Amino acid sequence: MSATAQEMTAPQAERLARARAVLGTAEQRAARWGGRIDRTALRAVPRSAPEETPEVLGSRLPVPAPLRPLFPATGLRAGSALALTGTGTTSLLLSLAVAAVGEDSWCAIAGMPDLGLRSALDAGLDPCRLALAPGPDLSPQALSALVDGVGVLVLGLDLQLAPALWRSLLDRARTADTLVLAATPPGRADIQLDSRTRTWSGLGEGSGRLRRRLLQVTSQGRGIAGQRSVDVLLPEVRGTIAPAATSAPAVSGRPVLHAVRRAG
Repeated sequence: MSATAQEMTAPQAERLARARAVLGTAEQRAARWGGRIDRTALRAVPRSAPEETPEVLGSRLPVPAPLRPLFPATGLRAGSALALTGTGTTSLLLSLAVAAVGEDSWCAIAGMPDLGLRSALDAGLDPCRLALAPGPDLSPQALSALVDGVGVLVLGLDLQLAPALWRSLLDRARTADTLVLAATPPGRADIQLDSRTRTWSGLGEGSGRLRRRLLQVTSQGRGIAGQRSVDVLLPEVRGTIAPAATSAPAVSGRPVLHAVRRAG
């Protein structure tokens, strides 16, 4: 008896012997017809060998590079929820959705009635894999169907969610491995982001347009030790974000509009 067999209990050894005998008989019968049976399934595995278990918490999804310092090293987990409060929520939500959707997933957006297909396209979303549900009073059945059918669900500020419905959506999202990105939800999420405007740029002396703003975004939650913070730029109306640059002229706080005198 081999060392591996000695480590097994008597009932296990008997069951393994009977299985090998049955397989031997089947192998002999199959050999008559030129067949072959693989016996590797009955090889005993030493108890000391660690078994690799699949990750039951869902796959990991990428995040935008400027926001990467805010998250755990592995990124966002499919089936988790992210809550976002503060300023610039629409741009940040779209940027997070674009990164998480990738090349083949579907994205659904609810509670953003002012968001059109052109804005979604400019943000980087594929309109062929996008579902828009702009109404503020979507039924729980409609929201549940969206959670079950897409990889990323974005919930805007105009969506009226009850705390019980929020908890129900999170339960379904964990089951379906759907990432939920929500602006100011009525309950807790796995990761909480908060953003505030630090400076604006684009105004000159009495003229110009607000072209970009500097945001400070902080994060806390599961997998994050303490609180993290990063500065990012919203450089375009399209909603794309960029790392903060110190060379751009900025106006602190709210933009100050100067009156322009007319000649004559």
